[in-house]
Amino acid sequence: MRILKGYSKRERKELEEAKDNNFDNAIDLIRGIAIDDDDCTSLNNKYMNECSEEDNQLAKDIVDFYCGNAKFPEQKYVLETTTPHSSAHTYIKGILGSTYGGIGAADEIKTTSNKEEALVLSKNAIEQKLGGKYMAFAVPVEDDDE
Repeated sequence: MRILKGYSKRERKELEEAKDNNFDNAIDLIRGIAIDDDDCTSLNNKYMNECSEEDNQLAKDIVDFYCGNAKFPEQKYVLETTTPHSSAHTYIKGILGSTYGGIGAADEIKTTSNKEEALVLSKNAIEQKLGGKYMAFAVPVEDDDE
């Protein structure tokens, strides 16, 4: 499975919505982008701002996405908490002794005040390794490629 990168949030949303709701197939969407359909203005802007080689890559991405051969990367998160008697943000840097399925009382949680040092996990990893209740502390991380 190929991972699609280089798409803004708006372009990604348009492509996902096009597949789910608006356009029956990849050819219809590519045609809609070329004629500047109102449902794909961001994708049209991407198409208009690129060279022919990048236009071909955009078409390949659309076809692969529609056929299930490409997907967008999973959203990544850091776990953010606040410390008692302080409004400073603290991020989980690591968990020592953590067992699969949740954090136990004997586990040691390492924290940091630096977001760049925080443990970055997907939603699936948080739910499986730490337990679903920790999603309440999950803060989305912006992808560098977008």
